[in-house]
Amino acid sequence: MKMSIKKKFTFIGAGMILGFIVMNILLTYLFMIPFSVKFSQRQLNRIIIQIEKQDMQDEEEFQEYIDQLEEDMNTRITIVDSDGMILFTTWHKNRENIGNDTLSGKLFYSNKEELDEGEVVSTSSDREEGPGNQIRILVLRRIGNDRYIFISRSYRSLRNTMHSAILFELVSGCVILIIGLIIVRNWSYFFVTPIEQLTKTTEHIANLEFDNKVAVKSEDELGQLANAINRMSDHLEANVEQLQNDIENRKKLVRNLSHEIKSPVAVIMGYADRMKAIISKNPDKAIGYCEIISDESARVDSLVKEMLEFSKLEQDYGEPLRDKFKAKVLFEDIDKRFHQENDIKNTILGDNDSNVQIVFEEEYEEDDVIFADYVMMERAVYNLIRNAVTYVTGNPPLIRVTGKQQAGFYEISVFNSGSSIPEEDMPSIWEPFSKVDKVRGRSKKGYGLGLSIVREIVEKHNGYYNVNNVDDGVEFTVSIRNVNDK
Repeated sequence: MKMSIKKKFTFIGAGMILGFIVMNILLTYLFMIPFSVKFSQRQLNRIIIQIEKQDMQDEEEFQEYIDQLEEDMNTRITIVDSDGMILFTTWHKNRENIGNDTLSGKLFYSNKEELDEGEVVSTSSDREEGPGNQIRILVLRRIGNDRYIFISRSYRSLRNTMHSAILFELVSGCVILIIGLIIVRNWSYFFVTPIEQLTKTTEHIANLEFDNKVAVKSEDELGQLANAINRMSDHLEANVEQLQNDIENRKKLVRNLSHEIKSPVAVIMGYADRMKAIISKNPDKAIGYCEIISDESARVDSLVKEMLEFSKLEQDYGEPLRDKFKAKVLFEDIDKRFHQENDIKNTILGDNDSNVQIVFEEEYEEDDVIFADYVMMERAVYNLIRNAVTYVTGNPPLIRVTGKQQAGFYEISVFNSGSSIPEEDMPSIWEPFSKVDKVRGRSKKGYGLGLSIVREIVEKHNGYYNVNNVDDGVEFTVSIRNVNDK
């Protein structure tokens, strides 16, 4: 049967109290008499030393002195010479020789040589006297030339006293046991109640209910445990919320990805079906269909590659391989790559409105360095420029790239002329598949993943990112912490 911790505490406490009572009675029964005898022997030795210091020349005064000792200390005193003749005594005054006392005489004559050598002889004996038992303690010692002292003490009721003490301990033990049970039971409730609260709180946490907190009423181990559970609850609540947000973002990402892929796939399927009917009748038109299919296939391929890259960064599979390189080299390589890979006027803008001007402003020093993953940084800045080209407007359209050292960070800004971004849309533009085409202008090419990739790269470098509407355009800024910067 399951036993609660309160009952366990009560039974354990009662068992300990009962054990102490039994142990006390047992010690009294076994050691009370030997302890009393030993204590009396030491006390008698001290009396002998006290008597030895007294002057025995005035016999009358000395006799009065030892008589007073007998009355005060319950001690019989006898002083004899070497022949056993009694010189002074507080008992058996009608006897002249110590041999008349069987125990004292036997002890004196059998140990006289040891007494002459300065040794102390002590003994104790049990004997029947009347209806009860008597315990007699006797100490012998030489106290001067031809002087020997016998000092003894009798306990007629020591055993009765021991039996009375045991009986009293039994009665008092029962009272102590009852009082102890009450105290232990109340103490167990005081101790167990916080544990029950901790159990209830952890059960709520197990059910993902984080509103219930443990009341911290002390700074001991239970208080520390309560604080730890409350911190765990807060962390789990935050993590669960983050997990729910991540799940919702994943669902949204899948929906957006499906939507982005659906259109080009539908175009490819439509033109592929129509080609069957016109390929023999109008080959030139079929070639145009093939070009459209090729463009849409490239679009899907580009989307899938960007999605895989974003997923790789988000899942921490691509940790930065930090290295030191000059900022000037980074900007020169990006400028060269951009002009080699893209025909800005025809390929990216897709129209003949105007020429886009991309300016790399040299606000950086020649020896400015960045400590980061070069491939990731090139991709982040390239995505910012590509985003700027997608939305740039003006006459002429202008894109300006700047970089500078900023208190332990290297800051890169990309400005593009054109319309501003609504304030309510700014936090969401860093999310996957987020677009503000309806606000910033006509339909543009792009999938809404470029800025999400920038965000992941910057976060992996322990940096920060932001976007601001400025005069005549929008400015994106990323800052990368230079970890080896002193």
